[in-house]
This record gives sequence, C-alpha cells and structure tokens, in this order.
Amino acid sequence: MSQQRTSLLDSISDFFKSLFGSPPPSSQQPSASLPSDSPKPVITDEPLVTLAPKVLAIVYNPVVDQLKNLRLVEWGVKNRGWQRVDDLIAGYIKDIDECSGGLVKYNVTQRIDVDGFPLKLSGKRFAALDYLDLYTNNQSKYKEPDDRFDYQDFIKEFNLSSRVNNQEIDEVWVFAYPFSGTYESVMCGTGAFWCNGPVVENTHGRRFVIMGFSYERGVGEMEEDLGHRMESVMAKIYRAEDFLHWTYAYDRSKNPFEKLEPNKYNVVKYAQTNLFAKFLLYDRIAPLNAQCGNVHYAPNSQKDYEWGNSKSVMTDADDWLTFPNFHGVQKLQNATAWGNGDIRGHHKWWFTRFPKVAGRMNGIRMNWWSYICDVTNPEFDKPVG
Repeated sequence: MSQQRTSLLDSISDFFKSLFGSPPPSSQQPSASLPSDSPKPVITDEPLVTLAPKVLAIVYNPVVDQLKNLRLVEWGVKNRGWQRVDDLIAGYIKDIDECSGGLVKYNVTQRIDVDGFPLKLSGKRFAALDYLDLYTNNQSKYKEPDDRFDYQDFIKEFNLSSRVNNQEIDEVWVFAYPFSGTYESVMCGTGAFWCNGPVVENTHGRRFVIMGFSYERGVGEMEEDLGHRMESVMAKIYRAEDFLHWTYAYDRSKNPFEKLEPNKYNVVKYAQTNLFAKFLLYDRIAPLNAQCGNVHYAPNSQKDYEWGNSKSVMTDADDWLTFPNFHGVQKLQNATAWGNGDIRGHHKWWFTRFPKVAGRMNGIRMNWWSYICDVTNPEFDKPVG
C-alpha cells in the first residue's frame, strides 16, 4: 500500500493555518455546485435565425395645456423628469440588439401619437385636468380594477388583431403615463398564455404581445418588463411555471423577508433536470449554487430589487457566457459585477447570459431569444421541456 507523503510546502501551509486559520476562499475556484452526474443532454443541429420583429408603437400624448399647446410627455419632461419616447425606443432597441448578440433587431415600422387618453374598464376616460390633478395631488383616487386599461377597446380601435394576422406587425408597444392601468405585458391571440399579465380573452389568430411602457420611467424599467416576459415565456417552454413562481414566493410582511414553502423544491436536484430552473438559481434559495437569478433577485439578493447588495457569493453566472460549454468554475461576485444597483445595468448583465447559440438541447432551442421575441412559435402549444 502506498503512503501519501507530505511536501515541505504542505508543512509550511499547515503551520500558517494553525496560526491564522484557513485562508478566505479564492475569488475563482472549481464549482462545488450542481453535481455532474445529471443525464448527458442530447444536442441536435439547427441554424441560428436573426429576428426582426415589426413593432407598432402607440404613444398616448394628449394636449394638457391648450394655451401653450403643451402635451403630456413634454409637461412631464419639463416638470417631473420624465423621458422622451424617442430616447426610450432608441435605448431599448440598442440594448436588446447588443444583449442578444445581434439576434434580435426590433424595427418600429409605425408610430401613432394619440391626442387623448385611452378608455378605462370603468368606461371612462381621463380629461387632461383630471389626470394632472390625480397625478400631482390625489394619487389615491386611482382605483383598480375599474381604472385598468381597456385592452379590448384598444385592440378594436387600432385594428390590431387584423394587422397582426396579416403580418403587418408582430407586437405592440404602448407608451403611456403613470396610472394608465396597463400591464407590463399581455398576450393576445389563439393559444395565448400568461405573460406577466392575464391573457386578453376573445382574441383570435396569430399570437402577439402588447408591452406596456411608461415614459415616466427609463430604459431599465422597459427591460424589467421584458425580463418578466422572458420568465413567463421560458417557464412555459420548460414547464417550470410553478418553480418560477416559487423563486419569488416570500412573506414580505416580515423583516427580513421569510421564504414561503422553503422545502418545496430540492433546488439543486431539480436544476439538474431543468435548464431554465438552473438559470434562475440565486444564493438565498440555493446556497453556494447561485447562477444568474431572476429579474428581481441577483445572485446575492436577499429581497426584491436588491441589485446593489455588496455581499459576495459564489456564482456560476459567468459560465453562461460560454453556454453550452459549462466549465464548472465559480467566481466570488457581488453587485460590482452587475451594475452596482443600477436597474438597466443589472438587466443588461442578466440578458447577456441568456443562451443564444445554434442547435437544440433535449429538443429545446439553445437560442432563448427565439422564444422570447417570437410568441407565434408552435412549440408553445406543446412545450417539450
């Protein structure tokens, strides 16, 4: 039987450990996460296809001061620090092009500026002075669900279903004001499903998404909307809707937040069998096994929107940059890696790690953008995950 010999270097190392304790973990080390005994994935060939979704942008921009011919967007820019719609569109399109590796090139083929307020489910519309009073003085007057945006009327007014079915447009971006009652995104058409908002009922034909953006906010918040759309879409493909919901499930009345059903999932084991679930892991639900997290939770977050947490955790997030060739090397990272609390910085960091290569793994495309930005894909009708 052979006997392992101790080197002089090992002896010196042991001596210093006895004096000062074990050294801190390296900032980069072989991954201790997600055991490698999971089934070997089946890879099949399929070329990459660049998407160029045709977008109809509808901007609600009524006149709010007749004497000065001042419209709502300009009023907000001058008085409340709102954003110009042109800047929002340009920044969003640029970021998605960049983060998708050039695979998604949004094209706003038509923009309609509406001199008025949309219909609410209550059957009423804001008058300009009523809206400015609500926004500046009486925000408690906003009441859901009556003050919700009437999507049925909106679709009818702009003939959206027909235009989508004729392939004139692929999706719709609504730019509206605070308290407009829009959802961040909703889906319409035959076989529509939850997309961070309820299905718009009684719509038929080709599926499409209506994004609800606000010119009170910035590009980062637009990307927040897209991020939740991504979660809904990919959870559908991977049949991971319940797991996605569970990653957000906390009792937020407690300080700190208390995890609901903390033992519902063996997250490491489940992530071995579900690639999307693996992507969503963060340290709080999977200690030492953090991947990229979800929209609200960065790898080290302890609560929603905590993208600026300075605590360092071991994460495999950068391994996703070389997907599907995972190298199993973790890094010690904190908010400096994903924007130091900046919403746009975090979301771009997160988007950049979406798989975006040719081929399929276990029947699912390894380009997730092809699902996120094309909801007409028939695979949604029978997910293979």
